[in-house]
Amino acid sequence: MRSGYFKSITFRVCFTLLVVIVIAEFIAGLIWFQANEETKKMNAKSTMLNIANAAADTYNYFQSLPVNYRHLILNQLREAGGTRFFISINNRYVPNENMPDYTFTYWLSDFTEKTLLNKLAIAKSVQVSITRREDVRVFNSGIKLGELPEIWTKYSLVLGELDLPILVMQIEMSEQEWFYIASVLPVPFSLLTTQFLDQRQLTFLVITSFLLMLCTALLLQKEIRPVKSLAKAATLMGAQFTVTEIKEEGSKETRAAVHAFNKMNQRVRSYIRDREMLFSAISHDLKTPLACLKLRTEMLDDENTKARFEKLLNEVDLMLKGALQCIRDTDIHEEPEWIDISQLLSTCADYYNRGSDCVSLENRPQVTYHGKPIAIKRCIHNLVDNAVLYGGKVDITIKDSKRELQISIRDYGPGIDNKLLEKVFEPYYRAERKDETGSGLGLTISRSIARTHGGDLKLQNHSKQGLEVHLILSREV
Repeated sequence: MRSGYFKSITFRVCFTLLVVIVIAEFIAGLIWFQANEETKKMNAKSTMLNIANAAADTYNYFQSLPVNYRHLILNQLREAGGTRFFISINNRYVPNENMPDYTFTYWLSDFTEKTLLNKLAIAKSVQVSITRREDVRVFNSGIKLGELPEIWTKYSLVLGELDLPILVMQIEMSEQEWFYIASVLPVPFSLLTTQFLDQRQLTFLVITSFLLMLCTALLLQKEIRPVKSLAKAATLMGAQFTVTEIKEEGSKETRAAVHAFNKMNQRVRSYIRDREMLFSAISHDLKTPLACLKLRTEMLDDENTKARFEKLLNEVDLMLKGALQCIRDTDIHEEPEWIDISQLLSTCADYYNRGSDCVSLENRPQVTYHGKPIAIKRCIHNLVDNAVLYGGKVDITIKDSKRELQISIRDYGPGIDNKLLEKVFEPYYRAERKDETGSGLGLTISRSIARTHGGDLKLQNHSKQGLEVHLILSREV
């Protein structure tokens, strides 16, 4: 069932549609990613340029002050709490690491360093890092910002209630002086990195794909329903020749196909009705003249002429009976029912084993089949009768599966020339018969019965000796 579902048009269309959606989303995500990344970079550059300019001006101001006044100004700024920048002059470089989880931090740090070096030509070294507020370290001891007195931090490096990254810039003023300035970076953390597909996009993709697949599957099921009915009717028609008309529904193209099938069904039904009337007329109209001719033949005085006429009339009568038997044995009006194939073969074998054991069943599995009982019985008896007649000894084997039932009948006779394996199915053809009885319609009737059950009848010469007949009956009819 699973492999059948994977081969269905619903699965194929839905799977193809899903692949197209994923590819389209991937391409759209790639375009959005590149455009969004470029926009973020431009905005970050602009922000960094403004902060770098302010930092350069602040550095130049302190650089212009006498050395003894620098710390005095810094103390006044801290006590007044009038700046959002944290500024200090340290004796060494204070390590502050970049945040490793954000892709833009290293790039922005390098960009800011280069910008400051260009603006501060006299600066020996510039170190820039972007970090979180709780990780910022200050002064020579490297103490964290949160451990400082509240008067120093209440108004420093804050921007309302927002949790924003901190930009730390350290500029070497001399061998034992580093100018330390930290500023709030007025961009959220999300702008410091770019994801190809974020959680929101993935959720949107999953929901959209699910809804689209569901709608597509429902639509296809509605459109495929009349196609399934058409396929089922076509299969049944192979066994019954005529079926009830199919309701015309679905798309315009599907309605046209169903309408054409219904018209064909009506023509087949009319043809079969005409054929039955024809053979009924033949049976009625020819039997009376034949009886009259046989009666007059009995009145002939010349024995030779009488014998020739009797032979010709018997041949005509045999051909007429064979034709009528062909119609009767492939009667399409017989209702299918469950047949015990194992019992049927056992009964057939017992019939031919009355005088001697000539028919053997190699394995006797309990097998049932839903078909036309009289037609199946005639088909098997015809095949076994031919095998006994030409081969003397017969072996019958059964192979059953979910798709078909195969009955193999092997004889031990001379076989048939490979060129005649298909010709022997032609009506009235007899290949080297041992007697003059029979009409040459046995294999024709048997193949017709097999095909009305969705199967076939095949012949092949055995590799060692004899002929093998394979009767195949479909279980999917």
